[in-house]
Amino acid sequence: MANNADATTHKTPPRNSAEVGLKSTPHAVSSTVVSEHISTVAVQEVANVRPWIIRDVQDFEKCEADIMLQELLAGCTGPSQSLSAIEKSTLLQNSLKAVMPICNEGAVAQEIKGHLTNFCDIEPKTATYAPFVRAANCALRELSELKIHGIPEFEDDDKTNILLHVNDTMPIYQDHQGRQSKRKPDVVVVSHQTALGENKQKSQAVTETACKPPKDNFQWTDVRSTLLEFKRPQKHLPHPLSAYKTDYVVPAPSAQYMKYVKDADATPAGSTLPTGSAQTPHGASNELRPSSQQLSRGVKRKRAGNKENQTKDQEPNNTHPVVQNGLYVAEMFAAHITRLHVISFIVNNDYIYVWFFDRKNVIQSTAINFVQDLPRLLVLLLIMQRMRYDQWGLNPVFEPEPGFSGEVMVEDTQIDLELDLKSAECITHFGIRGRATTVFPVKSKALSGLRRDPSFLNESPELVAKLFWPEETRQSEPDILDEGHVPELVWFYKFKGTSTSRIRIALGLKDAKQAKQGNRVMYILVFRKLIPITTLSGKEFLAAWWQIVKCHHALWKGGVFHRDVSPSNLMGYRLRGQFIGVLNDYDLSSFQRDSPSSPERTGTVPFMAVDLLTLEAIQGKVEHVYAHDAESFIWVLTWVCLRYEGGNLLSQNRPLDEWLKSGAIRCREEKNDFRSSRFPTMRPSSSHEVSWGVVEKCFTGLHSVYGPLGYRTLDDQSAFELLLEVPMQGHL
Repeated sequence: MANNADATTHKTPPRNSAEVGLKSTPHAVSSTVVSEHISTVAVQEVANVRPWIIRDVQDFEKCEADIMLQELLAGCTGPSQSLSAIEKSTLLQNSLKAVMPICNEGAVAQEIKGHLTNFCDIEPKTATYAPFVRAANCALRELSELKIHGIPEFEDDDKTNILLHVNDTMPIYQDHQGRQSKRKPDVVVVSHQTALGENKQKSQAVTETACKPPKDNFQWTDVRSTLLEFKRPQKHLPHPLSAYKTDYVVPAPSAQYMKYVKDADATPAGSTLPTGSAQTPHGASNELRPSSQQLSRGVKRKRAGNKENQTKDQEPNNTHPVVQNGLYVAEMFAAHITRLHVISFIVNNDYIYVWFFDRKNVIQSTAINFVQDLPRLLVLLLIMQRMRYDQWGLNPVFEPEPGFSGEVMVEDTQIDLELDLKSAECITHFGIRGRATTVFPVKSKALSGLRRDPSFLNESPELVAKLFWPEETRQSEPDILDEGHVPELVWFYKFKGTSTSRIRIALGLKDAKQAKQGNRVMYILVFRKLIPITTLSGKEFLAAWWQIVKCHHALWKGGVFHRDVSPSNLMGYRLRGQFIGVLNDYDLSSFQRDSPSSPERTGTVPFMAVDLLTLEAIQGKVEHVYAHDAESFIWVLTWVCLRYEGGNLLSQNRPLDEWLKSGAIRCREEKNDFRSSRFPTMRPSSSHEVSWGVVEKCFTGLHSVYGPLGYRTLDDQSAFELLLEVPMQGHL
């Protein structure tokens, strides 16, 4: 049984508010494909990554600009404060009044207006960076002297003191599972310490050098979560006002929100789904996405500054700013694996748009005209200046201060954790919404010293941690494993204060009941390390696959529905020379008593049953039954036989790569074509010839299920016998 210091705080309720008419949970929009298929869908090739980021950013939630400013200001008052709606409104009004002298009086006001006038008159987009940065940094300098009741005073510390810095055209690199991305955001927000770099100049002098690209590449770990992506479709803009008031300047209806305008190559081939559904391949296989116990092997990571063997920048000039912004946010999430949220900005003409990203969804506030409504720009800069490190979204447990690394003690427990995030085996997520599963080695004196559970036979001393964001209303993986099911869960913890519902309730987007739908929370699970069965060959592989098939069937009969059969979830360990198969990763599982509560994806597209890749299934109108998981086992067996040789992924000429890049509808077409015409021409690798006979018999069963009259429904036992048990007879 998993150890936990306070089990009462880690139970998630069963679903009790199912959407009427749903027979299974439909797929959700997600960029998870990128994180789990980075080996195939290169992160530096924006044309490959962009479709999945689009699905994360196009359906944003909306709120008013002043409501967003109120909430961000309230956050500056401290974690122990809980302000009412009236108190938040008063705080904003007081802040607006406090910045008025900076907007209207003296030489500083004229300097800021002068920089903004230059911004309005300059036509080339790149030339607008410097005047905007000068205006903002000049305002930040003056704001440091401002005192507002309830807002912490400015602290002159280069680690926390921020400024805006031109970045374009200097690229920022980041490693992702052996791949390296290359992005060039226009303007970034960094600390004075980061801006100074190795220079010995005084902090005051850096505000001028901030108007030019840095001499050395910034790192995503140093970017303070907020970036500004400039767009300038309008040549000349109205100049600043001679005198400002505190009233909100209402934007034109067309400029109220920054919306993604679909372009010709925005979605992959075959994407014909309505808004809210998804076709994202998810967690395809061990070579691309490890599960909670499987770690990549032999992948050497390049240093961020190393330009050897780097792919040339593939970021096209015509990428929509909303999508570019999403790409940069995904980089920031990847740079801090425990990050709770990211705040970013888009500048379009003289409007600035505030974006709030978390693992649930995206929130955008109405535009602020920072030239005609300078007071609100200054309040926004004040917020950025006075925000604590955790308000930027950094997890205070793992990153209590900028640049922290080392052993941490999890709050309210006696559990020490040392995360090996620099290991080549660390697998990070690339994307925005969804579970955002991250896997990495971990050491812990407390957990290593726990008494071993004799019912689990895995003797590995190595521990692996899994960080992820499951839906809070979904039966949690710890709850399922706590009922005695494999694999061995050593310890787990549900982080307090990570609920994605809080911000939505605070902004008035949802009430408490509505916010619960699809709400996500962050968990950490620690397991004993397992071995992927893709490292096996011949009869040993087939025997391990069959053990897991039988384990899955037994669990299903017992009312535990796994619903995410993929190569990365088929694991095992060695015991006295024998390989013991283990069915892994239960965070999409459910109990028989559960019912769907929100649009959570329930499978890995390349391995899902063809019957679940229809439009009706994507909309949640097709019940997920045992026969669907049985079919997934067949696709997994086929996949490994064709793509692995001697326990290693084939380096070239791998069949079925296209399934990883296809949406659900397109993947259904490709799998139907494979089953009906391509399958007879396929040949397994020499390591899996013994398994291919089983595959051929399994496909005979599939042909009888997908007949000319459509999908033939089978009861659970009949499906097990026809699709799996009968084909295995005589092979072991």
